[in-house]
Amino acid sequence: DVCSSDLLLSPQEQDERAKQWLKDNGMAIVIGISLGLAAVFGYNNYQAKQITNAEQASSIYDTVLGLANDSELADIGSQVTSLKEGHSNSSYAAKGALLRARQLSVSDLDAAFEELAWVVSNAQEYGLKHTALIRQAKILVSQGKLEEAKAIALTQPYQGFDSFYQEILGDIAARQGEFTNADEFYQSALDTLGDADQSYAVILTLKKDRLPTASAPSVSSASAAATPEEVESNRSEEHTSELQSRKISR
Repeated sequence: DVCSSDLLLSPQEQDERAKQWLKDNGMAIVIGISLGLAAVFGYNNYQAKQITNAEQASSIYDTVLGLANDSELADIGSQVTSLKEGHSNSSYAAKGALLRARQLSVSDLDAAFEELAWVVSNAQEYGLKHTALIRQAKILVSQGKLEEAKAIALTQPYQGFDSFYQEILGDIAARQGEFTNADEFYQSALDTLGDADQSYAVILTLKKDRLPTASAPSVSSASAAATPEEVESNRSEEHTSELQSRKISR
């Protein structure tokens, strides 16, 4: 530090004082600079690695999409496994697993359910988690495991997915013969339907209108609620790339 006495020193004395200060503190300066450079280098290396991993995951997912678009029966198992094992924190892994689960749901609901469970446990984006939860609930409904499906459908918070869960609760109530409750749930699903999903109001209204009333002929509780396959065919898969619009496949 410079004090008043330093100002009275001759230029030669000041130069000697500076040399002594550097001799006493030089090593600390070198270490500080080295640590700073190491931190910068380490951060840059980390960023480069993250970018590389993201590019790899994107490339694998593009392959999955290409195969799935070419044929719904295409084998995407190995690519999805690569995403899950090497890029588990990436949204591409969750999206790939959702595609794989949809394929499996055609022939093996239990395997599809497990694939969705992986998404629930690993997806970083809440939209992808809700997508998986809602599909799990629909599988359980189709298997007659209504209480398990209800436990999922009562999950809080809904985070903007209220309509989807209310529909499931309506399906469950309809299958249990609780038609008044089912009607209320379907109406709630209609009331909370997002702007991007307004076209789905037709399906919800149809479900609501199919419920038995005092003036309408009775129908079985099983037929009062559409199966996951019936409902699934009326929704797009755009939620995997447009989560901000909160669109998911029903």
